[in-house]
Amino acid sequence: MSERKNKMASLAEAFIALPGGPGTLEEITEMVSWARIGQNPNPCIFYNVNNYYGAIENFYDNMVINEFLTKEDRSKIFFSSSFDEINSFIENYEPPLVRQY
Repeated sequence: MSERKNKMASLAEAFIALPGGPGTLEEITEMVSWARIGQNPNPCIFYNVNNYYGAIENFYDNMVINEFLTKEDRSKIFFSSSFDEINSFIENYEPPLVRQY
């Protein structure tokens, strides 16, 4: 799995999670984490058709409420079922600032 994710990361200009299972969730979540530490400059998007990823979106919002995720980092994780909105997000995307520990 890690070899596949590394290959995907090296070739991608954006990461879009279509509705899927645990592997899909692992892949997009890793790309979100990599973005927060400067290892992924590309947008991370959940294609939220029929609100499939609604619970995950709420979970990320809860991370902000509980101060485990900054509002800025949260704004870089996009959920939509609209191709026009997704395209606009990709075109206007700026990577998050790299977290310093």
